[in-house]
Amino acid sequence: MKLSRSKSSIRIRSTSRHLTQSNSGLLKIDSLPNLRVLCQRISNETSPESSAILKTAAIYRSSKPDKIVEKDVVKFRQLSIKSIVDFRSKEEYLLTKDHNLIDAEYTLYKVCLPNNNYQPGESVTCEVISRASTLSNINYTSVLYGEPSYKRRKKSLGSAGGHSSNHHNLNGEEDDEKRHYLINFFTLRYIKRLIYSLPWYLWLLAFLYIIYDVVTRNKFVNLRRLLVHKAVNKKGLFGQYVDLIELSQPSICAALKLISEPDNLPVLINCAYGKDRTGIISALILTCLGMPKSYVAAEYALSTEGLEPVRQLVYQDIVGKYELTEEFCNSETETMLKLLNYIEEKYTSVEGYMCHIGFSLEEQHRLKANVEAFRHLGYEDDNDDDDHKVTGVVSSKSETLSSHPKSD
Repeated sequence: MKLSRSKSSIRIRSTSRHLTQSNSGLLKIDSLPNLRVLCQRISNETSPESSAILKTAAIYRSSKPDKIVEKDVVKFRQLSIKSIVDFRSKEEYLLTKDHNLIDAEYTLYKVCLPNNNYQPGESVTCEVISRASTLSNINYTSVLYGEPSYKRRKKSLGSAGGHSSNHHNLNGEEDDEKRHYLINFFTLRYIKRLIYSLPWYLWLLAFLYIIYDVVTRNKFVNLRRLLVHKAVNKKGLFGQYVDLIELSQPSICAALKLISEPDNLPVLINCAYGKDRTGIISALILTCLGMPKSYVAAEYALSTEGLEPVRQLVYQDIVGKYELTEEFCNSETETMLKLLNYIEEKYTSVEGYMCHIGFSLEEQHRLKANVEAFRHLGYEDDNDDDDHKVTGVVSSKSETLSSHPKSD
């Protein structure tokens, strides 16, 4: 691991039509905050026609992409994102009705989770919610959410989302379908365990709230408020991360399986603000790619800068709407370090945890191999200097962490 403190260690030029990247690694799309590349390869090419950093990126992370406005669609297209793996339920996704322009280009899927953990190599099954438009020239101002609608059908996606290949894929086959997967992290299993963590008398209150909320059809507002105040807030942000690691294992495994599939690359992973659920999955991916804990935690903390343009909105949602404490607005390195230490203490290693939830060592190696292969796809090395090494940008100001192959 090499640490460089030079402010000029990264130079990426672009015209106004191209995406710009800050020294922190954040990419600039106004209506898509907290957008960045997980791991990337840096090139010294500076011509307006060159966007080498984008062409070699396999995995992006961000806040919810359904807020993208029409003027930013062209910028988003520059990322050539084949699939979106979204850590929100169908119900949570449907609550966002402002700018669902991506539904015009991405077929929307709901991931059907198993009752128990996945088995190694087990396929991920999805259900089509709506098809992307087949029009080549879309008039985005006329796109309405949820159109066109199609009869739902279930589809098995292979061991890791196995679709036919696309123009970015290693097999060279063509598949123009863009996919948007929805994965529910707050499942019934998660909610039941939260209820059972309460004192017995609050169990009774919770079940009364469930009955009342069902009768009044108020989307379980009272139950949610009870769980937030009596369980989630008391545990804090780290406690919620531990709950996700323990109670959302099928969701986490499904996400890893989809991301490890080369047909889905390049992929964008997101949740509501790209901080918590996305932060956990990103940490697992980076660990799988061989990054040390200090790197993973620093990358996680980048969300503080990434969400700065919408900081007030984040506060209004988290504290105002969901009644969580202000702690849940933060993304500190210490939180992620504590989570990684927790996983190592209980499961021996992060790799051991992924095996426990059904993402086997073989699948972990496949994820790493596919990401590495994608970085090199269509990009020729004339030499082996530092400008062509795998680099991950994680500092918000002047520090750049560059990972190079170990000599030992």
